[in-house]
Amino acid sequence: MGSITFEHCDLIWKSWAPPKCRFFLWLVAHNRCWTADRLARRNLDHPDACVLCDQEEETINHLLLSCVFARQFWFILLQRIGLAGVAPQPGEEDFMAWWKGISTPVGGSSQASLNSIVILGAWCLWKHRNDCVFNGMSPNLSAALAMVGHDIMLWKLAGANGLSLPDVAT
Repeated sequence: MGSITFEHCDLIWKSWAPPKCRFFLWLVAHNRCWTADRLARRNLDHPDACVLCDQEEETINHLLLSCVFARQFWFILLQRIGLAGVAPQPGEEDFMAWWKGISTPVGGSSQASLNSIVILGAWCLWKHRNDCVFNGMSPNLSAALAMVGHDIMLWKLAGANGLSLPDVAT
């Protein structure tokens, strides 16, 4: 009594990610991130197209999943841990559905590790997008992957010992 269900609860909250990153994914799951589509609905200034690919309107699902930049990012990131086959494919449009689909077959600590890596990847894509929007940085796949390598090192220092992601910066 007094509780609500949240379909993606285990994906987000049972991971080794820092609280701010898990909260970001909670916002993603509820479509509450301030992307261009959300700004446009409120008649606020916004970019005309995704700042990472300059091809389509920026939505959170586009930014994290269907953007060509994001698909390349996920392919390389997941290839490093031997999971290139589960990288997002053209036509996939729902980030949370994709994440649930790749996470469900995995069990135990491997699932927590994979979920943490997905959270880390989404968080780094979001930070890279924000660098492009607010700091005038150009989209750079190597820089985004280097950010993942740096952040995973920090997460491990903070106690996320189950994460393993060899050589993501190259």
